Amino acid sequence: MVIRKNILFLIFILSNAVFGQVNLPVVPQAPQIPNYSNQNYSNPNNRNVAPNHLEIPDGNNDQRRQQLQNEKLMREVEQNEKQKTEILNQVKKGNSGFDSENNGINYILPSLANQKGTEYYRQVYDKMLNLNIENYSVKDVNFDIENAYFENKLEKEEFDKIIKQTAEFILAKMKEKNFDVNSNTAKNFILFEFFSQPMQVKGFKEKHFPIKYDFEDYWGRQNWSKMFVTKLLKTNTGQCHSMPLLYLTLAEAIDAEAYLSLSPNHSYIKFQDEKEKWYNLELTNAMFTVSSFVLNNGYITAEAVQNKIYMQNLTKQQLLSQFYTDLASGYLHKFGYDVFVEQVINKALELYPASINANMVKANYDTERLKYVVKKLGINTGTQEGREKILQYPKAVELLKEMQTQYKLIDDLGFQQMPADAYENWLGSLKNEKHKQDNEKEKEQLKRLTKALNEAKNKIDKQNKS
Repeated sequence: MVIRKNILFLIFILSNAVFGQVNLPVVPQAPQIPNYSNQNYSNPNNRNVAPNHLEIPDGNNDQRRQQLQNEKLMREVEQNEKQKTEILNQVKKGNSGFDSENNGINYILPSLANQKGTEYYRQVYDKMLNLNIENYSVKDVNFDIENAYFENKLEKEEFDKIIKQTAEFILAKMKEKNFDVNSNTAKNFILFEFFSQPMQVKGFKEKHFPIKYDFEDYWGRQNWSKMFVTKLLKTNTGQCHSMPLLYLTLAEAIDAEAYLSLSPNHSYIKFQDEKEKWYNLELTNAMFTVSSFVLNNGYITAEAVQNKIYMQNLTKQQLLSQFYTDLASGYLHKFGYDVFVEQVINKALELYPASINANMVKANYDTERLKYVVKKLGINTGTQEGREKILQYPKAVELLKEMQTQYKLIDDLGFQQMPADAYENWLGSLKNEKHKQDNEKEKEQLKRLTKALNEAKNKIDKQNKS
């Protein structure tokens, strides 16, 4: 009975997942980095399955006929049980007589290495393998990933110059305000002001304007470069993938400590002040948020919290995993899925096994691979005969099991689909009066602490001079 149920379950997944009868998982749009946008992901474990017995009210002829039909189908399944069990046993023993090794089918996706431009992604991947996972440049890694998309046509020297000048501008503003340039609190406070307010510094000709949210194609569906820091610097507009990455790049340049944190379809910044209080910076709306706002978006499950896939400050190693996911995402958006995507995403998962974005890309890859193999085998899972034919190919069955295992892993991590409109409504709710009050409260606390730290430093400096 267990064997029969396993067979039927696998065939059921195949008939639904491979030929588009349900929503398939699709690549994260941002990052995730995805800005971690709308994942069109469906889990076969959540599909409705008819119970063995239906309680039908007497006198309802239509429902009674449906019940009889269901019972007939179940009897047919029972009659085929022996045949299916024998097939599976033959497959397991390897003596089924079916041609599984030499049927001319390639059980991996075709390589896209011969396509122009793929070599740049492989060069970046090889370079990333040599990084110190705890001590690398966020600026350099992110630039290399974006540059691969443009086939190494971006100017690294110009990019470095912009970041260096921006860092000098921010530090000059700190000195102009008489802030302690060694205070992590003060550095993050001035960084947030850089993103959210107009800023001008004596001795600098340029006036900086607040970075605005780019509402046009913010998922990067038509143009993946919408996700890039280089695009943000060019237009002074970005979204929840590029803004936090620019923040981290500038924090690195002025030696401030800040972290990337994830929530469904989203990323934001966290930092800790000298009193060990954590702050959440929502750059898309230029506001401070409290953790309850992130937690109560309606799509963070108890399992997700327990498994720490959201709302955590990513370590350098976990952030590097996210960069590998960015590399894979850019590649598949430009070229498609192949074994290189699997290679990159496996590295991401090696560094951060619980990465929800990397696991989503892995699920999408497994699905695309299975679709390719089933198509090459000429299997039509729309028929009972076709669904049973899959058992003739042990390798295909293994791919099916691998896909189902990956789906289950994502479920177990606590992932829950957040529709695009729900995400937009959640971001829009920051404008509510309560969140405005929370923002002002957090901002005022940070201002008071920054001022207190600055006054204490000035007092010590005066004492030392005297």
